[in-house]
Amino acid sequence: MRPTTDRGARFRFLLIGLSAGLVSATEVRAQTSAAPPSGNNNPAQARTMREAPATHEAATEEVGAWPKVSFDSVMSLDYAHMSSSTGPDRGPGFVYWDDSTLLVEFNDALSLDGLFQFKPRQPLSGDNPNKDLFINRGLDRDEGGKMKELYIRYGDWRIGKFVQDFGRAYALLPGPWASDFIEEPEEGYEPSDMIGVEKIHVFDDEREGWKQLSLSAFMVDRTFLHESFPFNEGMIHYKDGGVGNTKLPENLMATWDVLNMPVGHWAHLTYQASVIRWGKTYGAQRGEWWTTLGGDLVIPLRGTVLDTLSGRYSQLHFYVEGARRDNFNGFAGRARNFLSGSAEYMTGPWVFDLTTSQRWTTDRVLPLQKDELYSASIGYTLPSQTVVSLSAAHEKVGVEKGLYAGIRLTQTFTLCSKCTINGKSF
Repeated sequence: MRPTTDRGARFRFLLIGLSAGLVSATEVRAQTSAAPPSGNNNPAQARTMREAPATHEAATEEVGAWPKVSFDSVMSLDYAHMSSSTGPDRGPGFVYWDDSTLLVEFNDALSLDGLFQFKPRQPLSGDNPNKDLFINRGLDRDEGGKMKELYIRYGDWRIGKFVQDFGRAYALLPGPWASDFIEEPEEGYEPSDMIGVEKIHVFDDEREGWKQLSLSAFMVDRTFLHESFPFNEGMIHYKDGGVGNTKLPENLMATWDVLNMPVGHWAHLTYQASVIRWGKTYGAQRGEWWTTLGGDLVIPLRGTVLDTLSGRYSQLHFYVEGARRDNFNGFAGRARNFLSGSAEYMTGPWVFDLTTSQRWTTDRVLPLQKDELYSASIGYTLPSQTVVSLSAAHEKVGVEKGLYAGIRLTQTFTLCSKCTINGKSF
């Protein structure tokens, strides 16, 4: 039985109170670090994507007892409102989001990784005239938490549930609501809720940045890990269809990543090219093909050690990514194309960003549909490392139009970093 709106509201305010208590207890219970300044929608994945690849062969030897445990949580609280001329408004109201990561290292090669994500999950009503607007945003929807990732890593291999290394805009576009078109595999191109196996190879030559090749085979998560609480999305069954929902892990991906390639004396470029061949699913005419190419350029403006230590560091960050889904939703000849871009300026505790996402859906019979999203954000990092962001996003999907605006507070808590069973830290 689905939770009622009143039950969802009570649970939401309970979580808001809990997060406020955690913020006040930061000094005595947690080591606090800065969150992504503009409030990415998946900060745990964004952090992983920005780091250089680490392999068993390249890892430095650590001293100390095993296992080592790390746990951190990125909590965000929105107060937002959506207004629309084509249907009912949403809000104003609070939206709570939490990404909590767990890492258990058994030795320098073997680890257990998990990402628990709590966010709004209740689908919008099918008779809502604005049902296609801001489908990944949280107003007037009940929340639920579930394991978005849970996998074993051994050296350059990992097996279990994880988001495939395809595309990065869903995690890296700045602004709380900039990636609404891209998140999730149904309407966007985030290959989440997949279980499979992946092999990563990091090349030794680092003169032009770190180079990495990823190969994986996977399928949709049809286990209990797809269930959420208190709002329950339920389990997926084969006859539900949908991209990646094959009987066997026959969906195949190949991804080429280059990280931190020097450009000139100061700038760094990170880019990715990737392709996924999806198997044919129940009721589909064809299996889909996904392709993507994207990159981001970071240009330091004041980047000396003194600037960094004094909080005066500043930089420009540009991001662009394109993607294509052939045989979209399993229909032969239907395609969906994406193009996203952003410009971000950071100076000390301030961050200013502009973002756009464009989406075209073509078909042999149906007319072209053009969807657009534009967003702008201003973020400020307080001395407590709490990030305050003011954001607004305008979205058009077909004939539906809406403006989503609000304020977001984001806090990262590192409750344990490489802690050992006997209480020592490294």
